[in-house]
Amino acid sequence: MGKMGLIPIRLEPDKYLSFFSSCRKASPLLETDYDGTLAPFVKERDMALIPPKTKSLLKSICDAGGEVIIVSGRRPEEIYEFVGLPLEIWGCHGMEKIDRKGRSSKGYIPEEELKKLDDFSSELGYFPRGSVEKKPSGIALHWRDREEIFDMYMEVCDKLISEASERSLKVMPFNGGVEFILPYFNKGTAIKEISTLYPDASPICYLGDDTTDEDAFKEIRKIKSGVGILVSDDKKTSDANVSISRKEVDFFLDFWLNEMTPRGEDENVRR
Repeated sequence: MGKMGLIPIRLEPDKYLSFFSSCRKASPLLETDYDGTLAPFVKERDMALIPPKTKSLLKSICDAGGEVIIVSGRRPEEIYEFVGLPLEIWGCHGMEKIDRKGRSSKGYIPEEELKKLDDFSSELGYFPRGSVEKKPSGIALHWRDREEIFDMYMEVCDKLISEASERSLKVMPFNGGVEFILPYFNKGTAIKEISTLYPDASPICYLGDDTTDEDAFKEIRKIKSGVGILVSDDKKTSDANVSISRKEVDFFLDFWLNEMTPRGEDENVRR
């Protein structure tokens, strides 16, 4: 299913069924990133809504008894508002969670580590309001469609990276910015924890598009029935097993609905 650190093979829609035919479909679990995977990138982050068809497919998967978990760097409350469906959401790279009933929980980080993050936030006071996002797990600087913010970052990036390193913060570039995060949580640790909570899930599939998803791809490779799918229109190196284009996400969700959900597999719910 593809080698680590190479360009993943392109998985065409007509090959989905044969690709997953070797998986033991005991209890399929679909995990997915949000921005750039389910929702298109937009300049205004609070307008990152999923397309109606994508939302309809996700709802149908849930209605058909399918398990879906969204794993995102955003606060889970944001995703919950965007999606409006009874999905499990792991936000802040897995630090904060909302279950299908809307109940919240948060992972533990020592107080002294949180203070390091708080102290570092003053280093980003140089940037305009609205470009800096402080979260429980880290601080993100956004420059999507704002070249002047990127230029400002390049002027001081060496200093910021040094200051982050002194506070044991991880520097994580993403599509449209950079995040300085505490080392306790990433999408890989989220996938690992999810797999322990769903020990009978098979296959476990993760969709993601960005460098922040690579930790998840690495971790899901360790799972016997794990499949990492890179969502990208371009060929690029990744630890994902295979790749699909952005326009094929809905095709994949439709396949998952029909072939990988309890009622879909038995009843061909959309055919």
